[in-house]
Amino acid sequence: HEQQHVDFLRTTAIPLFGGTAPTITANDFDFTGGNGSGTGPFATATTRVDVLLLATQAFEDTGVRAYKGQAGRFLIAGNTNADIAMESALRIHSVEARHASKIRRIRRQLNPSDTTLRFSGYIRGGGVAAAGASNIASPPAEVVAALNLIYGGGTGPVSFPDSNTRHVIFNGTNEVTVDAATVGGTSAIGGAAAQALAATQAFDEALTKAEVITIVQGFIKNDPARGLP
Repeated sequence: HEQQHVDFLRTTAIPLFGGTAPTITANDFDFTGGNGSGTGPFATATTRVDVLLLATQAFEDTGVRAYKGQAGRFLIAGNTNADIAMESALRIHSVEARHASKIRRIRRQLNPSDTTLRFSGYIRGGGVAAAGASNIASPPAEVVAALNLIYGGGTGPVSFPDSNTRHVIFNGTNEVTVDAATVGGTSAIGGAAAQALAATQAFDEALTKAEVITIVQGFIKNDPARGLP
């Protein structure tokens, strides 16, 4: 189904906004994050299962947050194609989230003492801690920077840290901001602190287009003539 996701982006989402998707093949990628050098900061993912799983999880979560960051663009009044595309995009968003959750569970099973990685698959904390990277010995600075960007978030109005509990919802009439940690009629075993923690785990945060480009550009070989990365 990953090919279906790519086809959706190429034939539906990008043209909807007037763009043209470049043709990218497997040879255009450098999964070490080295812009084609093959010796990037994620190079050990080819020899270490723990780094491979961490990188895979991070890629999936980048997709989750990228889709959420662009979801609002599909809100085009009176455009049925945009409505259909938004439903498809949000379905993909949820699929990628399940992928990332499953990888976290696998990583916890392989590292039972690493309690940052939840058997539930939920994300806890922010930055490198949220990635569950504590079991990776001496990760390169570039890896730490990427994980902090993926899981650390920004200061708004689109990208927020994973500690964020405030979200904008539509109440049927207007957009309103609610704090999921203190919303009425809810409670959690353990009191307010547990409820705040549950609120942070219940939502994935968004990434902006600029943040996503910063994260992924090292994984695409430089080819300026084709507009890559």
